[in-house]
This record gives sequence, C-alpha cells and structure tokens, in this order.
Amino acid sequence: MRIGTSMSTKRLDQACVDEYKIPLIFMMENAVMSALKHLDINLYDRYIVVSGVGNNGGDGLGIARQLKARNKNVEVFIVGNIEKITPCSKTNLEIIKAMKIPYKIIHTNGDNYEVLEYLKRSIQNSHIVIDCIFGTGLEREIKGIFKEVIDIINENKNLVYSIDVPSGINATTGEILGVCVKADKTISFEFYKRGFLKYETKKYIGNVVVEHIGIPEDILRKYDDKEYFTSYNFIKENIKNKNKFSFKSDYGKITIFAGSAGFTGAAYISSESAIKSGSGLVTLVCDEEIQNILSAKLHEAMTANYKEKERVHKLLQSSNAIGFGCGMGDNKFTLEKLEYVLENSTCPVVIDADGLNVLKNDNSILNQYKGRIIITPHLGEMSRLTGKSISYIRDNRMDVAKEFAKEKGIIVLLKGYETIITDGEIAYVNPTGNSSMANGGMGDCLLGIIVSFIGQGMSQLNAVVCASYIHGYIGENLSKKLYTVNATNIIDEIPRTMKKINIEINL
Repeated sequence: MRIGTSMSTKRLDQACVDEYKIPLIFMMENAVMSALKHLDINLYDRYIVVSGVGNNGGDGLGIARQLKARNKNVEVFIVGNIEKITPCSKTNLEIIKAMKIPYKIIHTNGDNYEVLEYLKRSIQNSHIVIDCIFGTGLEREIKGIFKEVIDIINENKNLVYSIDVPSGINATTGEILGVCVKADKTISFEFYKRGFLKYETKKYIGNVVVEHIGIPEDILRKYDDKEYFTSYNFIKENIKNKNKFSFKSDYGKITIFAGSAGFTGAAYISSESAIKSGSGLVTLVCDEEIQNILSAKLHEAMTANYKEKERVHKLLQSSNAIGFGCGMGDNKFTLEKLEYVLENSTCPVVIDADGLNVLKNDNSILNQYKGRIIITPHLGEMSRLTGKSISYIRDNRMDVAKEFAKEKGIIVLLKGYETIITDGEIAYVNPTGNSSMANGGMGDCLLGIIVSFIGQGMSQLNAVVCASYIHGYIGENLSKKLYTVNATNIIDEIPRTMKKINIEINL
C-alpha cells in the first residue's frame, strides 16, 4: 500500500486531468462510490453529512445523494462561503437540491446560532456523521465557525467517518491544526496519508481504510513517493522457496557476535532465531567465559570465542551475513570488535544494541562501509546516533530515518509502533506487531531473522522488510492467546510461520 502526501494527491489529480483527460467530476464520483462501501449502510439508517465548499465537500454531497438513493435518512450541512464552492461540488449541490435532500448552510459570517443548535440536535439523533469539511490541502489553523462546527461534532457524535482525512490534520506532517474531528473511521483515497504515521494522529484517525478511485496505475507509479506499507503479498514474493534439491550451503553461512557475562540470553536469542529462520549454518562468536554456557544451549549452532583469532578471521571471510552487538556491552572493547569485523569482512553487517551504543560519540565508521551496513535502533539509540531529541525523532520518524540512511549510505530500521525501514530512497512502514511484544529480547530475535534472510540470498532491504513483518506477524498471532509474547515464543513459532508462507508460495 502506497503512502502519500497532500502534494501527491494534487499531482495525481492534475495528471489525471492533463494526461488522461479524466474530468474531476468523474474522479469525485469514483471516490463517492468507493467510500459508500465503508459507510455500514446495512447497519445504520440516519446520516449527517458535514461538508466544506472544496472538493472534499463535494465528496460529501455526492455521498449524501447516494445514501438518499438507498432510502437512508440524510441531512446535509455545508460550512463556509457558498460563493467559493468548487465547480464539482456545485454540480453535486444542484443534484442535492433537485432530490430535495434537506441541507443548511453554516456561513463564515453572520449569526449561526440557530443552525448550530439544529446541527447539534441532528448529530445527537444520527447514527453516523460523515466529515467532509477539509481535505488533504489543509495547512492553516482552524478557527472561527469551522472550529465551532468541529467542536460540536466531537462533543455530540455517536460515530464519525471522515472522508480522505479527518478535518484538522495536515495530511503531510500529521500536525493537528488547532482542532480536529475525532474520527472512528477514515476512508482514505489511493494511499495512506503520510501524516497518519505521526503518533499524535492515532486518536483522530480511527480505523483507516484505503480505497482506489480509478487512477491509472502508470500515473500512480510515475508520481510514486516510494513510501509503502508492507503487505503480506510482499512477503510471499520475497521469501526463498525451499525445494527438494537444496543443501545447507544454499541457505547461507551466518556469524553472530553477541553476548557477555550476564547477557548470555541476547546471544542465545539472536543465534537461535537465525537458526529457526532457515539459515544453513550459524556460528556464534562470544567471550570465552560464556562460550560453554552457550554451546550447551545452542544445539544446532557452532560457537567460537575471540581468542580463536584465525578461526574468527576465516568466519568473517566466509560469512554471507553478520549480526553484531546484542548484549556485548557499551565499552571500548565492543567498539574495537566492531571495527575489526567491518574491516575484515565483505558481507552485509547488521548492527544492533551495544553495537550502536558504542557509536554515540562518533558514528563516522558507518560512512566507510556504505552499501553493506544495516542498523536497527530504537528511538533512544537513534537519538544518540543523530544528536536529535527523542521527541523530535518520534514526531519525524520517516524523515529522520531516510535522511540518516541516505547520509550514511546504509539501511535504517527505526523501531517502534509502525517501524520504519529505509535505504534513504525507498521506505517501508511495518504494520505488524503490538504491545504484547514489549519486553526484553525482541530486538535480539529480530536481528537473527534479518541476518538469516540476508544470508539466504534476499536483498538487504527486502530482508529487513520481510523480517520485521514476520517478527510482528508472529507476535500479533500469539498475542491472541498470550498476555505477554516473549522472544522465545516468537522463535518457536518461526518455522511454522515460514512453512505456512512456503506452502502458499507453491499453491
């Protein structure tokens, strides 16, 4: 699913008119019919449509017409200067009049007391309010009569369904422009709006559905912002298909540098998740003092320690992918090991946890190995790497991740709700996972899956995208039965999930 901005919408509309000669009124009607599918007309009978005078308002007037045609009880309220109504909206208004659908105008100037009181009562007696006041082009703060109307909606609603965006959200940045309709459902057209990624918007957008309105695919590709929500089909298209002629050498040699005294769990989890994700051969490199502990636990993996210099060097030379950092400690020895690993290997290296913490004062090493480094920071680690505050990163996750990835020539997986994955040019948002997974070891588990997928021959970006999706997908499914989902729960379930995907690939 594509992610887009207010500018994306503007470009697409203009391209449809200029390149395909599609009248805007046709696209408006497509939007109306697409929205109608999500208005729960089989459940509800009484609708209030609150429209502006722009094209988003025209969508609302068209929806009112279609609801009336289906014998629903519909009332329309138009907010704004009616003299500025757009041509397409005016066409739908004329139809509203001809169909004798009751409507009232809430003027920007003058006394609106009676009509506002009537709006309040109408909303209280309705099942659903359809919000079409402002669309994706809104950038100014909402004041005056518009603010009054939105306050009335929020204070008196039963359910509100917003068309394209809830009125009051900047579709690009997610900024709340003074006041905003609190939607229970948002029916968005062609793409998920970028502004919806901002955490603050979640209490306003409700359940988001994205509908297509007939824009030709080649125009969508031409003006694609290259930002996407990952889909299950994407995973099926990229997971390696096992076949009866395969050998372990076909599924990659993986080396993981992890663990220290008191942190053997991180080493175990990252290694075991790589094993369960299908790697052909996994070797854990760790401190000598914990090697015996981990050798006893990791039945299908080999272990080595840092004193075995010749063996470690050969592992670096022969690995298809390397994982580094889980539970290693934030100290100069970890930094020295990271420098050694990067200098003596040529394969992709996934850096997590303490591998990132040791770069907090100087991350210039990332610039030296462009094209083969993946980092997986959470907000705190990203703050230390970039020098930006956690609150700033939280509000600008996509931009911060893309800018840092592009600057360093690396792939960034910025953890959190709706994890961001980007190489600086293309970005994916992961839709899976939930708070049941919020506990220690999850990042170690994710690292193991990523390294495994890269080692099996998947492109670096696709490996990170698929690993993140599957990690969260398993967690979501397990959370239906478990209050808390731990990393070991995820690891146990990886082979079954991978088998399910593999079967679907071959159907």
